[in-house]
Amino acid sequence: MEKLNSNLEQAKERIKSINWESNAMDKPSYAILVTEFIRRGNIFMDFNSKEDNRRAVFNAAEIINFDVPVHIKEEFNKLVNEDIDWVTEYLCTFYLEWSYVVDQHVPIALQFHDLYDPIIKLFERGGRISYHHNELVCGKHAWSRNSGAITRELSPRDIKDEVLDALDNEKN
Repeated sequence: MEKLNSNLEQAKERIKSINWESNAMDKPSYAILVTEFIRRGNIFMDFNSKEDNRRAVFNAAEIINFDVPVHIKEEFNKLVNEDIDWVTEYLCTFYLEWSYVVDQHVPIALQFHDLYDPIIKLFERGGRISYHHNELVCGKHAWSRNSGAITRELSPRDIKDEVLDALDNEKN
């Protein structure tokens, strides 16, 4: 049974370990993480969505019409005692749901198992996002709410901590 819930349990631990009070200044890695999240989302939606609406904040489980148990949707509130903005709450909840779907060995979920990793890594590193005037904002950067402008042809970015740390340190 432990193996069955491994992705969901890891996701819960990641969210629980985030220091939500930490809101670091804008770092170069933040733009890379948000852009990589949107890029991955656009590739996922190319496979799964008939719409051309490329929302930056999306529920992958809902897009593939997977019925996630209600208790999974309620997990975020049990993990975080902080007052979190709705964008962050939605993304973390969608991440938990997607982790559950991956645990169910749904082929498309296995293919896109790391779909939410860049945005969760952003939160882990102290970055925060919000919506302002129909744009997703992180630090001094903004992306259109309809993120179709982030082309799928962009090369994937390496989001290992060592790479991101080096980028952040070289700008100091």
